[in-house]
Amino acid sequence: MRYSILLPALLAIRSTLARPSQPEIANTTTLPTHFGLLTFPHFQALDIFGPMDVLNSLFMYYRNTSIVPHFTVFSKTMDPVTSAMTAGGFGQEIMPTMTFSGYLDGSSPTDKGEIDVLFVPGGGGTRRDMTEEINFVKATYPNLKYIVSVCTGATILSRAGILDGRKATTNKAAWPWATSTGPNVDWVPTARWVEDGNIISTSGVSAGIDGTYAFVSRVYGEEVAHFLSLALEYNRELDAHHDPFGKIWDVPGAT
Repeated sequence: MRYSILLPALLAIRSTLARPSQPEIANTTTLPTHFGLLTFPHFQALDIFGPMDVLNSLFMYYRNTSIVPHFTVFSKTMDPVTSAMTAGGFGQEIMPTMTFSGYLDGSSPTDKGEIDVLFVPGGGGTRRDMTEEINFVKATYPNLKYIVSVCTGATILSRAGILDGRKATTNKAAWPWATSTGPNVDWVPTARWVEDGNIISTSGVSAGIDGTYAFVSRVYGEEVAHFLSLALEYNRELDAHHDPFGKIWDVPGAT
């Protein structure tokens, strides 16, 4: 084959395989300015680190714009918070930057302003005394733009009463216990994530990543969410109702 014929064909193929270009964010007036992360002992590691890496990447790629928000890690105390089940067990630690009480009563002054997005992970710790975490969600929710729960983190939201009368989902393996914490919640048995108003709840563990991409798509645009999935080499689940785990874990009503 002559090069004069082959070269245009090769260039055409290359053009279809060009590196993705970073899209702009058109919405620059109503974007969140302060993200919060709720933590507690025996959190599920991926519940936090999966969603946070999506956000880390978002604000790394757009660090030269005006959208990079403040970030605060909340906990009962300023002690390191571990993902380990027991003291001395295998796990990772997160350092809080503010206590629940310090934020709510103003005893820890900050120039970051009020949080407008709160991420709430799950994990074995949600089966322990969650009184302070529940009260924190209850107190902050009225001023939030969005709240995102991962896995059994939905039980903190349900016990705070903010899921009453709303649709939500949670970890399918922990379904009987998790849903018992919210008798007035419309629990969705077949869902990777659920969006109801300004609340996004996700299924078990890894679903928090897909739910975070859904949050990014909703707030920053689908083009941005898609670009981030390519940058992180992550195969997103785009169908919120594609969820085989309800059937696997014998969740009543799962399809």
